[in-house]
Parts: sequence; C-alpha cells; structure tokens
Amino acid sequence: MLAITHAAIAAAGTSLILGTADPLPLGLAVIGSQLPDLDTTTSTIGKIFFPISSWIEDRFPHRTITHSLLATAAITLVSLSVNYFWLQGDIKSAIALPLGHLLACFSDTFTKQGVQLFYPEPVWAVSVSNPRRRLKTGGAGELWVLGSARREADLEEDRSFNIRYLFSQWWGDNSESLAKPGAKRWHRAGV
Repeated sequence: MLAITHAAIAAAGTSLILGTADPLPLGLAVIGSQLPDLDTTTSTIGKIFFPISSWIEDRFPHRTITHSLLATAAITLVSLSVNYFWLQGDIKSAIALPLGHLLACFSDTFTKQGVQLFYPEPVWAVSVSNPRRRLKTGGAGELWVLGSARREADLEEDRSFNIRYLFSQWWGDNSESLAKPGAKRWHRAGV
C-alpha cells in the first residue's frame, strides 16, 4: 500500500480504538504505520533512512521481518519502555506507535502479495482468498480504501466534538440547579 493509505488507516483506526482525536497519539500512529516499509529503499521512509533500509533490504525480503508481529512486539517493548522510564506520559501515546505499525501490517494483508505476519514462519498472511479481489498498490481499490479511511477519520472527529458539545451544553444548563441544596435533580421519568 501507499504511505498515505497506511497513514490514513493508522490515524482513523487509532482514533477509533483509543477514542481520541489528540494529535500526539495520531501522529505517533502515522509514524508507526510507516515503519513496516523500512525494509525497502523505494518507500518514503526507506529513502529517509536509506542506510538502515538498505541494510534490511539486503538481508530480508520485502514484507517479511518488518511486517511481522515480532516487529510489532519489539516496537511495543521499546515504546512502553521509553514511556515508562523517560517520559511518564499518557498510555495512549505509548501504544499509538505500535498500534499504527500493527494496523499497517494488517492492511497489507489485503494486498496481492500479503505479508509474513508470523515471521520467521514462512507462511504468508493474505486476508482475501480470491486473488482477483486483493488490492493492487496504487490501484483503484486502494484509493477507495484511502477515501474511506479519510472519511472515517473526519466522522470520528465530528462525533467526538458533538459529544463534548452536547455534554457541555447539558452540564452548562443544569450545573447551577445541581449545585443548589434541595434543588430538583434531573432524572428519567418513572425511575
């Protein structure tokens, strides 16, 4: 898949799974979604980190070790360790990076080649059994997925805003009556 598709899927998925629209976890998830393609020098991240990607490309085929659950576990270990020992930050930010990596690996299982998700086992994980229904990188199917992921990210942002807005409106309208002693409290009829 294209880097932008991985980024959109990671941002939308992380927003839904973690229930946040905070830019830090979403940005870390986008970075994590680029890490699997570090195994090829033709990818965006492979060009940025050329010495590292060249070293990996010489030793491992594309979509093997960096697209595996083993790599996700290593990224999770590093991310949680950095968060625990140095940053003492939000847990959502700590798991966003490996979550972005996992979502990118999972999304690549829908492509024609699939991935070696269980590396070092030589089994290729492919989500669609019919080869004609698998996504071609940069093809029309992938562009449809990209548009859907982008739309879902927009909807999640709207939903979180609307819930906060509605809650603030209700709380703002009722906060004074709830604070007064003996005031009638809001409740459901018949309860």
